[in-house]
Amino acid sequence: MKRISILILLLAGVFSLATAQTFKGHFVNDEFKIQMVLNLYADSIEVPGIDDEMCYGYINGNTNGTWVILKVISVEKEKAVFRASCDNGSDSQNVELTLEDGKLVMRQLKDAYIKTVADRKYVKLPKSVEFHDLALPKLPVPKAVLSK
Repeated sequence: MKRISILILLLAGVFSLATAQTFKGHFVNDEFKIQMVLNLYADSIEVPGIDDEMCYGYINGNTNGTWVILKVISVEKEKAVFRASCDNGSDSQNVELTLEDGKLVMRQLKDAYIKTVADRKYVKLPKSVEFHDLALPKLPVPKAVLSK
């Protein structure tokens, strides 16, 4: 009985850790060819091309520069709000992330827009953009070998 209760406590701890890291990882949007590297729990991300500065993450790819996440405003279980600035300092934007159906949905909250390149021109990203986790493929669980 003790072993079962210890196992249940361990499993509960593992699942709580997994859900506590919702806003940490490498996420991509294939449609607009942009990526988002996040750790909204600690300023531990190094931005490519910017030396000796750690931040909460960045958004780059087919965008108008690299958007650096400088300030986390709030982090809840399935929702986070942060402030991002373009690497050249020309624009800043408050961004909301929500977890919906296993994907992160980024919503731009102000009038400044993150822009993407289309037909050799900058165009505004939609207010809402979905990202999926760039993770290793999940391997199938092996079947247990039963002893005879």
